Amino acid sequence: MPAPVHYSTYQQQQPKPRPIRVRYKRSLEEVLKLALDSVDRKAKRLDLGQFNPLPKGRLLTRGEKTLSVTFVAALGLAVWIQARPEPVSAHASYFESLALSTGSEAPSVQAFAEEAIRTIGREWRAEALFARVHPLFWQQTPDLHPNALTRRVEAAFAGLAAHGPVVGLTIFGAPSVGTLERGNGKVAMTSRLAGQVELADGTVIRLAATLVQDDRSKPWGIAQLSLPPFLP
Repeated sequence: MPAPVHYSTYQQQQPKPRPIRVRYKRSLEEVLKLALDSVDRKAKRLDLGQFNPLPKGRLLTRGEKTLSVTFVAALGLAVWIQARPEPVSAHASYFESLALSTGSEAPSVQAFAEEAIRTIGREWRAEALFARVHPLFWQQTPDLHPNALTRRVEAAFAGLAAHGPVVGLTIFGAPSVGTLERGNGKVAMTSRLAGQVELADGTVIRLAATLVQDDRSKPWGIAQLSLPPFLP
């Protein structure tokens, strides 16, 4: 007859299974704390472990996906348009090409200024001004685009034309003369003058101008012209 088996004794003799090593995930705050502790200990490697990701929400609907894509595309297009430089229109480009296209035989700065203002104010046409300007006229206000500068001059001349042509011009005192060092290393002559202009209907406006001459053999050009309040 076989000996009876005591199951309690048998179970006690069985080796216990090794416990499974579980690596618990850490929160983001715990990860940052571990990293800071590693830095304090001057450890060679940062002990970051793992952190629990945030619980995922529901899936987006088709309408929400479409709206999100549209919003991102519109934002990207707005940024691109804002960063893209405004092209110079053919109208402004034509006016730029007219710089110093009209010469002058005036013997002095004052004579040139009087002749130029009277010619420009005969019909207040923008072409008459831009043909007598120096190329620096387009660079005096770098924050003003050539298209905007063209629109400003045309709007000012339209306002001046409503008062009629120039019938009187007075230059105050002798124009001041100076020099200007250009980017190419050459030195240009400059002159500043002030005066007033009388129009056909009796309107009197102040005048301020800066003239530039690259070389004595070349004509003077208007680098800056102010006729407030029409042309600031």
